[in-house]
Amino acid sequence: MSIQVVIVEDERLVAQDITQILRDEGYIVCAIASDGETAIKKILEFSPNLVLLDIRIKGEIDGIDVAKFIQSFCDIPIVYLSAFSDAETLKRAQLTNPMGYVVKPFRSEQLLSTITIALTTHRSKQKEEQESVLKDKFLTIIRDELRNPLNAILGFSDCLKQEMLGTVNSEQIEALQAINSSGNHLLKMINRIIDLSMLEAGRLTLQIDLSPITPICHAAIEQVQSEAFQKSIQIEVNIAESLPYLMIDERRMFQVLVNLLQNAVKFTPKDGLINLVVKHNVDCILPEQTTTTQISVIDTGIGIEPQEIAKLFQPFNQLDKSYKRQNNGMGLGLAFVKRIVELHGGKVEVHSKLGEGSCFTVSLPCKVQHTPNF
Repeated sequence: MSIQVVIVEDERLVAQDITQILRDEGYIVCAIASDGETAIKKILEFSPNLVLLDIRIKGEIDGIDVAKFIQSFCDIPIVYLSAFSDAETLKRAQLTNPMGYVVKPFRSEQLLSTITIALTTHRSKQKEEQESVLKDKFLTIIRDELRNPLNAILGFSDCLKQEMLGTVNSEQIEALQAINSSGNHLLKMINRIIDLSMLEAGRLTLQIDLSPITPICHAAIEQVQSEAFQKSIQIEVNIAESLPYLMIDERRMFQVLVNLLQNAVKFTPKDGLINLVVKHNVDCILPEQTTTTQISVIDTGIGIEPQEIAKLFQPFNQLDKSYKRQNNGMGLGLAFVKRIVELHGGKVEVHSKLGEGSCFTVSLPCKVQHTPNF
């Protein structure tokens, strides 16, 4: 097993019993200390995998002070041993985030199971921290080593296309347009990965303000209009008058609507129809003085199989197998939509029928008072 343990216990017989129990199970007891000063020296000397630490020990500092000192230098799991289980002692002990607590007198089974849980929990914690560090490094690489050079490529291709650096012929312009199109697609994917990672890590904060939803809807439609035109898809707009203002992050809500509309365009065949419907719902059961504004994107697209709907909002999930992979993407858009809407206190619902189309509805909480429509 090769798991090294330091025992800090000022009762000699108890320390001997613990030592025997651990050695019988294959643990290595590398040191025993009976006072705080010796305990610190032994722990720093051996760097054990676990410390069994009595709270009341000899010397000027108790076990909790030892734990505080050690945790400022080392990442070593601590299991407290104590005959004192009063509320004040437990409160002090908990402030040091121990991995376990065993009240004396204890059974060997109780001690061993507490140690096993402590070591397992500590390993899981270390793994999570390592994954977090790796994720941060990955995002830094994406942000600095990929996004920044990509922005430079897009900028220079624009300059070339506008003949700011000299004359270019029609074939070169066509090539530059392909560079621009592919670069913008890649940049969009990079930004989505960064945004979704920040959301999952709880680092993305919303810039909330009281705002009308109508201008955001029109801006989102404008954004996808050219894509719809290329497929001869008609976009109809039905926005109710006198909608209430919403407490929203305008930029993030614009991204939500663009994602939903782009998905509708992507999975709707040529000559199809997309309908954007926005209404104020006063019948839903929500806290007093609160109703919802419902934004629905309805398409006449390929639809979604019932068993696939539950997977829709999972990152990197793509459901266009029946569409022969004619559509590019990483399956991040709907995951982003769901998390942003939920951060706003809202929800997303999906209704779809295979071969007939889908309806995605975003419900956002709003104040009852109405404001002029834009």
